[in-house]
Amino acid sequence: MLTSLASRDREVEEAKKAEQARKKAEKEALLAEEEKNTPGRAAPKNSKTAAKKTRGLDLSQLDDDKGSGGGLPALSASGIDNALDALSLTSKSDTKIDKHPERRFKAAYAQFEERRLTEMESDGSGAGLRLNQKKEKIKKEFERSPENPFNQLTARYDASKDELAELRQKEKGKIEARLTSKP
Repeated sequence: MLTSLASRDREVEEAKKAEQARKKAEKEALLAEEEKNTPGRAAPKNSKTAAKKTRGLDLSQLDDDKGSGGGLPALSASGIDNALDALSLTSKSDTKIDKHPERRFKAAYAQFEERRLTEMESDGSGAGLRLNQKKEKIKKEFERSPENPFNQLTARYDASKDELAELRQKEKGKIEARLTSKP
């Protein structure tokens, strides 16, 4: 009876080892297949050729080769804001068009003014200025700031769908013109 228990234990251990070996081989095969199919794979470390390094983000690989006839320009973006703009061009999401920026202006300005006043105090850029002078300076900054609702994409409140689509297309064209790589 003792020998039968020992032989069962051995069989169970051998079965476990065989299962582990099978899983390990399966993982290695999947990893090798994935590495083989991954495009843009880095060259081996001992390779003599240097890999071409590009500055910025090249999103030309994200385009579908099926539907595009090669007519789409390659986008080159450096910096977070430009990269986000480039990704918004490649995605199918609609850009939000604000029809009532005047409703958000007062709150946006109050938030901007509060933040800038504390920044002026901490970095000393408003040293020697009265509060009224600081506020005038902040107001001029806010007029050019992207946080200003009037500096964002806006449309009339009664704009038709065609006008909204045209605005979206114009904005997309502006972003594309800014990000296209010039050969």
